[in-house]
Amino acid sequence: MGDYYYFDVKVKLRYPEAVLFTPIYFRGCVLSALESFFGDLGGKTQMDIVKCCSKQHRIIFRVPEEFFERTRTALSLIGHYQEVPCHFQLLDASKTVLDFDKDNAEEVARSC
Repeated sequence: MGDYYYFDVKVKLRYPEAVLFTPIYFRGCVLSALESFFGDLGGKTQMDIVKCCSKQHRIIFRVPEEFFERTRTALSLIGHYQEVPCHFQLLDASKTVLDFDKDNAEEVARSC
């Protein structure tokens, strides 16, 4: 089994009440961006959602190591989520499994 990179991302939306933030929509947005920026190869990126906090618009996901650079680049270029202007803030990226802030884990869990 290959190595993975984990991403902790927060989506900062101009109008947060105007979107439905779900793992499926998030995954579709990122995969669509990868395909748009990198063609068919980008669209074939394997992406697994590890954890999601809909209220905070925050998600942890992983991609195979060979897709790390492309994914990081695509995240920085995404400007819309469900047609709402946004910015994808990369909070952390690591080869080890990420979790929402360990110090604030209980608080994050309550707010998700």
